[in-house]
Amino acid sequence: MRLIEQAKIRQTMSHPVLRASQSLCVLAALLAPIQACAPVIDNRGYVFNDSQISSLKKGSTKRQVVQNNFGSPSTVTKLNGTAYYYVRSRFVTESYRAPEEVERKVLAIYFAANDTVKDYAIYGLEDGIIVPIVQRTTQTQGQELSVLGQIFGNLGRFGDNAPGSDF
Repeated sequence: MRLIEQAKIRQTMSHPVLRASQSLCVLAALLAPIQACAPVIDNRGYVFNDSQISSLKKGSTKRQVVQNNFGSPSTVTKLNGTAYYYVRSRFVTESYRAPEEVERKVLAIYFAANDTVKDYAIYGLEDGIIVPIVQRTTQTQGQELSVLGQIFGNLGRFGDNAPGSDF
C-alpha cells in the first residue's frame, strides 16, 4: 500500500504542467536581477511638436501667438532683444549611477522690436559648451579653530575691553 502511495506522489511530481511551472519559476528568478539593471529613461521639459515649429513664420508670427501655441517658455532672455527658449532633456539612469543627460533639444525663438518672430533655431546637446566648475576656496587670514577651540577661546572675553562691548 505504501508503494502505491509513493508511486502516485512521483507521478504527480513528474506531471508536465508541474514541471513547466517549476521551470518558469526558476527562469523568472534568474531574470529578475537583469530587469533591475534596466536603464530608467526620464524625459524633462517641453514636448516638441514638429508641426508647431513649422508654423513659425519669420516676420509675421506675433509673440502672443507663439506663447498661445507653445505655452510658457522654459527661459526668457532680454539680452539683444527678447528670446524664448523651450528646453527638453532626456536623462538615463543605469542602476546605481548618477543620471546622465543623453539628449537635449532647445528651441530658441528670437523676437524683433515689433514683437514678431525675427528668427528661430533648434540646438542640441552637441551645440552646448561644457563649463568645468573649479572647486577652489579662498584662504582667509588667521587660523582655523575647531569647535572646542572656538568655545574655549571665548571664555574670559567678557568685560569692558572685550571687542564688541560697546554697550
